[in-house]
Amino acid sequence: MYRVAIVGRPNVGKSSLFNRIIGKRKAIIENIPGVTRDRLITETSWRGIPFEIVDTGGYIEGDDDKFAPYIRKQIEKELENADAFIFVVDGKEGLTPSDKDIALLLKRVKKPVYVAVNKIDNPNMEDRVYEFYELGFDKVFPVSSIQKHGIADLLDTVVEEIPEWERKKDNNNKEKEQNKDIIKVAIVGKPNAGKSSLLNAILGEERAVVSDIPGTTRDVVDTYFKWKDREFLFLDTAGLRKKSKVDYGIEFFSVGRTLDAIKKADVVVHVIDAQQGATEQDTKIAGLIQKYYKPAVIVINKIDTIPPSSEARDRILKQVRNKLYFIPYAPIVMTSAKNRQGIKKLLDTIVKVYDEALKRVNTGKLNRALQKIMKLRQPPSYNGKPLKIFYGTQMEGKPPAFLVFVNYPEGFKEPYIKFIENNLRELLDLHHAPIKLILKERTRN
Repeated sequence: MYRVAIVGRPNVGKSSLFNRIIGKRKAIIENIPGVTRDRLITETSWRGIPFEIVDTGGYIEGDDDKFAPYIRKQIEKELENADAFIFVVDGKEGLTPSDKDIALLLKRVKKPVYVAVNKIDNPNMEDRVYEFYELGFDKVFPVSSIQKHGIADLLDTVVEEIPEWERKKDNNNKEKEQNKDIIKVAIVGKPNAGKSSLLNAILGEERAVVSDIPGTTRDVVDTYFKWKDREFLFLDTAGLRKKSKVDYGIEFFSVGRTLDAIKKADVVVHVIDAQQGATEQDTKIAGLIQKYYKPAVIVINKIDTIPPSSEARDRILKQVRNKLYFIPYAPIVMTSAKNRQGIKKLLDTIVKVYDEALKRVNTGKLNRALQKIMKLRQPPSYNGKPLKIFYGTQMEGKPPAFLVFVNYPEGFKEPYIKFIENNLRELLDLHHAPIKLILKERTRN
């Protein structure tokens, strides 16, 4: 798809413009330089013409900022991938040496460049636009992301210059895309567990910023990926920290986005550092996976950092399984993102878990399973009366949810409900899917 990248130095309003173009608040916005570190890529359209829009981190010269080398690497990657650029500059601050440095980079790639002079919040400021022609680009637009001024003129020019053959290709792809089953995968875990490295290993390129500095990823980064005959949308999320360590502001919104990603995902990949094993924070993350009944794959990453013996691996497997005992349905895959080890197995497992979550169970088979479970262990009595299961049926949607009619729903306590769930998983061959039981009182005549 035709790809337009938004570039510029830090704090000129790139993410604000990105959010205006796509029509929703996807990029995190703070009045702090360098908030956006990863490339955010999404599909959008203007005047009925679809294209990809990319928000990049602010280009920083030198290494004063600890993330500067990683951000530069991401932008340089986009110089290769993008078909055109929206170069955002600050109309209030005026032309800077950094703007000129970025202009030289853009001239080198010889692709269309549209200069968006941002923060021109009223007509009296439009005279400030003229100095930016010094950058050497013909198409210069006064815009205000806050006031929504000038954005339509900018986008009109961008889509007018998308080649006709690209427009046709995009429309055809759009139609095909709507008919395909894309698996949405949220990659979650503590900061620095190797989530971004794992995503990059899957994609075979440095798509997300990777560093050994905790908290590198702040935005949820959506990445489309095709493998074999299956399609995925990977959501690489910011690491979830303990509440006491999350300040209101950028990290507060990052945690919120991570929770949103878990809710929207079809499969959650929970990444755990092999050296640390499953920690208290990992149990909280797994608790969220359980709370939202999400199919999941537990990834023990960085296995290149532990002894290669089977004893060492068995020990970490046992520790993780014991710590996360409440999501027994989630298979465990060992990986080394650094060496791209276990990646194919991980993708196979994601597909298997996803397909199992779509499974439909015949009503007769479900009720035979419920009768068998009752014979295995009768539920305890409730207020001196026996508890009964009458029949069950599968509800629409995923993962599998079963509506079970009983005489006293309040009498069925958690241990017996878990007993039903675990046996249903075995009897219905739903080994890797969470099961949701909804107990409903049968209307008494």
